[in-house]
Amino acid sequence: MESITHSSGKTPAHLTVRESLFEKSRADTSLTLLTRKFAELLRCSGDGVLDLNIVSQKLNAPKRRVYDITNVLEGIQLIKKKSKNCIEWLGSIKSQLHKDLHDLTVEEKRLDDLILNCTQQARLMCEDSRFQRFAYLTYEDVQRIPTLRDQTVIVIKAPAETKLEVPHPEESLQIHLLSTQGPIEVYLCSDESTPMDTTGHRVQSAGTSGFSPVDSHNSL
Repeated sequence: MESITHSSGKTPAHLTVRESLFEKSRADTSLTLLTRKFAELLRCSGDGVLDLNIVSQKLNAPKRRVYDITNVLEGIQLIKKKSKNCIEWLGSIKSQLHKDLHDLTVEEKRLDDLILNCTQQARLMCEDSRFQRFAYLTYEDVQRIPTLRDQTVIVIKAPAETKLEVPHPEESLQIHLLSTQGPIEVYLCSDESTPMDTTGHRVQSAGTSGFSPVDSHNSL
């Protein structure tokens, strides 16, 4: 028995869909690879500027494919047109990020060394009996500090482990001090006679000595 095969000359529908999906997938893969190569050219550019004519030659791709990439990057504001055929990267250059990170690391180490050095010197001075008689601060010393000029200065002498709390100011600045180890001495540093309200006390600064003591107990 002979087999009779009928051929209509048309491609089955399921094969057409499969081929269409394959072509689309291949195109997407090609564009993805092209985008990666484009990004590599940006990374190696140094200044983040690319000539699209040269890019098209290096990638061996038509300019319309390169424009597919640049249009998306421009839409999300990662590049901008510098001239007719040139674009400029607006994001951070990797080499610049490495330099910034290195500079910040060096600066952080420098500050850490300064803090450690100051801490060691302060500890040695506190432990050296020769410096104990100089462990005080005068009114003139405070007045000579440039950042404290025209500022209300309150000097606090308190035992170790004293807790200081500065709540969010409403009408005026408040300071809460609490000590369980001994009395707290508080002084208002001012040239003028200015009243100062404290918890349970009202003190007026002395214009003669510069420091006006507050008779404080364990809390202020």
